[in-house]
Amino acid sequence: MDFYKIILALVLASVCVFVSCSSSEETQVKKQETDSLYIFDEIPSEDVFKFESPAQQSVDVYVVQIGAFSSPERAREFADNSRAIVNKDIKVEFNEEKNLYVVWIHPPFQEKAAAEVFRNDLWNREEFKDAWIVKIESKK
Repeated sequence: MDFYKIILALVLASVCVFVSCSSSEETQVKKQETDSLYIFDEIPSEDVFKFESPAQQSVDVYVVQIGAFSSPERAREFADNSRAIVNKDIKVEFNEEKNLYVVWIHPPFQEKAAAEVFRNDLWNREEFKDAWIVKIESKK
């Protein structure tokens, strides 16, 4: 019977040693994980930068301009008459560089080839024989 008590005591002692070793290893691993954790300081607003995503980046566009006038009234009248003919939206803007009110098809074209096709179709009509393409360059 004493033999069994000794064996039981040895088994219990080994279990206690095993449990205590495994517990300290877990504590060490957890301590290492928290030691490598860094909490970032608050960034001042002047250090914050805004980056454009590819969808937000500016790109060159092509405008089909159908007229240029010295008076806003004549430009608006031409735009109103042209809307029904071309079945597109038409914008009138003052061009400070040329000191003229320009009339152009809206929206602008993303590709020059598409703008050329549209302009070439306009050339078939007498009132648009002077239509031309203007490249609007992006600010890069």
